[in-house]
Amino acid sequence: MEPVLVQGVVAAVVAFGVAWAGRAALRKGAAKERIDPFTLTDPWRSFVQDAQSAQTRFGRVVDSVQGGPLRERLTDINSRVTDGVRSAWRIAQNGHTMHKMVLEVGGTSDSITRMRAREKEFSDKLAALIKHLDEAVARAAELATGQLGGVDAVAEDVNGVVDDLEALRLSFEEVDGSAEPPQA
Repeated sequence: MEPVLVQGVVAAVVAFGVAWAGRAALRKGAAKERIDPFTLTDPWRSFVQDAQSAQTRFGRVVDSVQGGPLRERLTDINSRVTDGVRSAWRIAQNGHTMHKMVLEVGGTSDSITRMRAREKEFSDKLAALIKHLDEAVARAAELATGQLGGVDAVAEDVNGVVDDLEALRLSFEEVDGSAEPPQA
């Protein structure tokens, strides 16, 4: 084997190992995060509950599939659904905080009007993303009948929703001005 090829293979293996270890560390840290929708007001509570419901339904779909490639792929997708629930939780925490500030400050100033508009914008976007997550769960249920061919489309849908949730969370934090989600 050529030395350059060996170095390339070694570099690829090392990069994969580092990426896998980093992702495992993130999951371990995130697994400790307690999600409690009852610490939030509506509509934020409902969004988290809806996301958790989608996660539970997806888990049932995975559990209903016999062992094999389809179940393994759905299990991988289910971990992304979990990532989506965590992002929805963080967005909802920020939305709840913004809602409380609007209520505490009150009034009809331009600032309050802008804050209410931002709250509505984020609420509408989160509702739409949770709906897309529900649709992906329904499609996964169809796959439970053994149609391995459609699993990539479900994976793409879930990845797209989770990526959009994370982007929404980051934009919310930019607007909110905080780098950390509020404590419940």
